Amino acid sequence: MIYKAALAVIIAIGSTSAFALTNSEQQQVNRIIQNFQQNNQRAIIQNIRYPLQREAPIPAIQSAADMEKRFNQVFDTQLKQDIARSKLSQWSSMGWRGLMLDEGKVWLDGGKITAVNYSSKAEQQYKQNLIAQQKQQLHPSLQKFKAPVFSFKTLSFMVRIDELSNGQYRYASWKANQKQAAKPSLILNQGSVTFDGSGGNHHYTFKSGSYLYTVERNIMGEKTTHEVALQVKQHNKTILNQAGKLMH
Repeated sequence: MIYKAALAVIIAIGSTSAFALTNSEQQQVNRIIQNFQQNNQRAIIQNIRYPLQREAPIPAIQSAADMEKRFNQVFDTQLKQDIARSKLSQWSSMGWRGLMLDEGKVWLDGGKITAVNYSSKAEQQYKQNLIAQQKQQLHPSLQKFKAPVFSFKTLSFMVRIDELSNGQYRYASWKANQKQAAKPSLILNQGSVTFDGSGGNHHYTFKSGSYLYTVERNIMGEKTTHEVALQVKQHNKTILNQAGKLMH
């Protein structure tokens, strides 16, 4: 299963020409393939760039030690076979984005795995269990949703974004020191997501009368780029602009 966000990025880069692998890139791919052919779990774990993001609300894998515990959940039999049996012709160089297997199932950069856009049955079950737990901990007004997107905190607010069953998005906010079990001070529905180019950065927009709420999610950027940013405008005039940090 390919994550929705990752799939959108793949579609976005579809118009960007892939490049033939250089000799160095071929060697990097061959090393990864060989590790999977030999089922060399230790070598695979050492050749992953952490944190390795997983589908929300599954927590990111933060380290090699963390990956040791969750290895079989991420790399099930099917994925290991797909990588082990892959041919060089299935790998494409996408310039500064790195190398991808097929249409983005696995990404490499500098010989290390940087993304796995595949979710095993075990991981999907883990996801559903986490969603069920989250729903029990939320205020009743927020317990109906299809999938969580992310939560973050700014200096003043805590914000949660969820995908609804109709494909739209919901914005809920509290004061920064509150819990999500409390009644939200603001709930906005009918939100939408827009992807900004092919790097993975995207933003969510929500409208309420003369107010426009924008939540930017930055996947790629400079080291000083914030993970999330919240901007509120009224009549096209910015009245709030705060950086945010993801809640894990």
